[in-house]
Amino acid sequence: PERVASSLSAERSKVLLNPENLRPADGLHALVQRLSRFAPWQDFAALDACLIESFRFERDEVLWAGEDPDERLFIISEGFAFDFAMLSGRKRHIFDFYGRGAICNWSRPAREDTSENIAFKARTEVSVLDRQRLTDLLAGEEGLARAIADYELSRAMRVSQRVRALISLPARDRLLILLLDLYDEFSATEDPRRWLPIPLTQEEIGDLIGTTSVHVSRTFSTLE
Repeated sequence: PERVASSLSAERSKVLLNPENLRPADGLHALVQRLSRFAPWQDFAALDACLIESFRFERDEVLWAGEDPDERLFIISEGFAFDFAMLSGRKRHIFDFYGRGAICNWSRPAREDTSENIAFKARTEVSVLDRQRLTDLLAGEEGLARAIADYELSRAMRVSQRVRALISLPARDRLLILLLDLYDEFSATEDPRRWLPIPLTQEEIGDLIGTTSVHVSRTFSTLE
């Protein structure tokens, strides 16, 4: 009986850990893949009720801070995005980047003085959630709320580590840490072992690691 129970438990684990069985709406499949890493037994089907719409950016588009009065939540279904702020002297600082399944602007309203903007790359598909509906849902779904909180905490820690590297390490090491972060971002929902996509221009990479596009090009050359 113990062997049978153990076998059934293992089979149940395989079923629940398979994102195909955790999937709510198709557009949220990748988000569920990410969240299931933090709460493999959680039922995510309730997220369906928060989904408003899905659409695709045919070209590079920016959602500027303050442009979305409804404060909707944008989930990357396919593609890539990053958030940034414009500093004095027209310099741009990129805070973080988002692959499939990532929530682009979860923490945005919590930063009252934020001037963060979101840049969506061409051909990026997004699923849009109603923030208030999700907030109401999380108030009664402790497991789901904890999964999202743990996921967002892991992102915040990654950004914090990258900022420390930006302050203290040379450009070559900063670039290597960025590549590791990109690997971490894509491996959450894909298998990047054969090749690692880099959906950023050299100028954008420079804005992420605090150097010029020319220096980025030279650093890539030395790594080759």
